[in-house]
Amino acid sequence: MFRFKNVFFLPVILLLNACSTIEEQYDTETTVLETNELSAWHLSASEKRTVSDNRAIAQLLQQADTLMSEENYKQSADKLERLVRIAPRFAQAWSRLSWIALKNGDAKRSQQLAQRSNSYSRNNINLKILNWQFIKKAGELLDDVNIIQQAQKMILKLRND
Repeated sequence: MFRFKNVFFLPVILLLNACSTIEEQYDTETTVLETNELSAWHLSASEKRTVSDNRAIAQLLQQADTLMSEENYKQSADKLERLVRIAPRFAQAWSRLSWIALKNGDAKRSQQLAQRSNSYSRNNINLKILNWQFIKKAGELLDDVNIIQQAQKMILKLRND
């Protein structure tokens, strides 16, 4: 009887453990996008159409998000740079590149990438606000009061529109 319990319950325990590991891995993969700060990265309807129309864009974006969640910013940036070569007006990719540049301490590049994202973001107010937050943070890192003030004004304007 004792041997039967071990043979029966051990696989059940292992199965339950494996399920919890898969769930933890999924949570880790979505951490970057699920933060309130980066929720503007959720795709709008038109962005979803762009992604669904081009399988390469969808794969590169998914791979980049996964790599960002794993804090593998170099490879994530490589995926996003490939994506913008395919779809140069894809604002979401430029915004992610801006965030990665901030994470790497490259404030000037982050500012430039956020501005480019804003130029393609059309009516996506949340994405524009997020990009201006990146620009503000870049201004803080550059110790540039003009950039900080401009970003604060734009954030307030966008929130009030």
